[in-house]
Amino acid sequence: MERREFLRGALGTLAGVSILEAQADAGVVTAEVPPSIGALTSAAADAPPAISEAERAGRRALAQRFLTEMRLDALLIEPGPNLMYYTGVPWGRSERLFAYLLPQEGTGLFVCPAFEQQKAETLIQNRFPIHTWQEDESPYQLLGRLLRDRGIVTGTLTLDGSARYFLAEELARAAPALTLVAADPITRAGRGVKSAPELALARYANQVTLRAFRAALETLREDMTQAELGRNIRQAFDQLGYSGGALVLFGEASAYPHGVERPEPLREGMVVLVDGGTSVHGYASDVTRTVVFGTPTAEQQRVFDIVREAQARALRAARPGQTCGEIDAVARTTIEQAGFGPGYRFFTHRLGHGIGLEGHEWPYLVRGSTVELRPGMTFSNEPGIYQYGKFGVRLEDIMVITDSGGELLTEPARSLSPTLAS
Repeated sequence: MERREFLRGALGTLAGVSILEAQADAGVVTAEVPPSIGALTSAAADAPPAISEAERAGRRALAQRFLTEMRLDALLIEPGPNLMYYTGVPWGRSERLFAYLLPQEGTGLFVCPAFEQQKAETLIQNRFPIHTWQEDESPYQLLGRLLRDRGIVTGTLTLDGSARYFLAEELARAAPALTLVAADPITRAGRGVKSAPELALARYANQVTLRAFRAALETLREDMTQAELGRNIRQAFDQLGYSGGALVLFGEASAYPHGVERPEPLREGMVVLVDGGTSVHGYASDVTRTVVFGTPTAEQQRVFDIVREAQARALRAARPGQTCGEIDAVARTTIEQAGFGPGYRFFTHRLGHGIGLEGHEWPYLVRGSTVELRPGMTFSNEPGIYQYGKFGVRLEDIMVITDSGGELLTEPARSLSPTLAS
């Protein structure tokens, strides 16, 4: 699925936002808790530990090694996932510069608005020096001075790949002798391969998501609305101790991968598609299940079986050294050979996306990609078949690449039955 913002803010960056918000606002919320959801208890106490400062220090050391090998002088990071990855400091972006500068050698530093210094000190906890600027001063001139103080007058400064254009413009004015390049080769090399602690968090987040989905799918009933099921899913996450949500699609709406404004009440024989997740200590989950309310038709069952087989074949093909494009091709060929082709006609999107601190991140399982799989990479494995005017089926589980092949972090879907979906 594409980027969308889960209700209650668990994942950030997801594309079905308007559908989700419409579902959240529609209807009347009742106080009654369905039995399958009320039976859930908090899972938060059993979560793996958050990423340690020792691990983040290792990430910074690796980034500095890359800076040296690539003959780059320093790395500048704006607030966002990359800042969390290297420093663990959560900070929102605004027009005021707040940034982390990591030189090729030595300790990194923060540039911060002066009126935010106390907040920054609380979050940074004496791990890095903080250099402040007043409202009538230029933070970019300050940054230029800090670079010069470290002997970086000429050379190359590498910027967080998600940095905003105006930041690069202002830096170019403040330090005109510096060359600015994107830091993607450094940040992707680090974030693209997950450590054992990261994988433990990802596994737990996805398993919590599946528990929430299972409980919520047991609440399906005649005349239920998409909004009501969406509320039940959020309530299930609440019971489990996490914020989370899902895109919910009934009937013909399931043929639109990210939904459409079609508020059909649930009827016997309708397809129900739920796609969403949560996060645990910042690491995102992403699961999709498709079920049928009632007895599936022969066509619904056949499409489900094809999609399930495409996911299974992609999993078996995923091993170190294979390319992302080759794994997409395995799933796409399976669907095409079953009569749902060619190309993107029915399987309308790529097979999967990377996932970690962001719900969608590099790399991507997409046609033509030559990125090679490495142990520790994580992807969504989410084939689908979409028939407009009828229904769609998508199955999604997160897959980690191991030394010997691919492994799903959750049990794959087994059935179109809401009680036997996984």
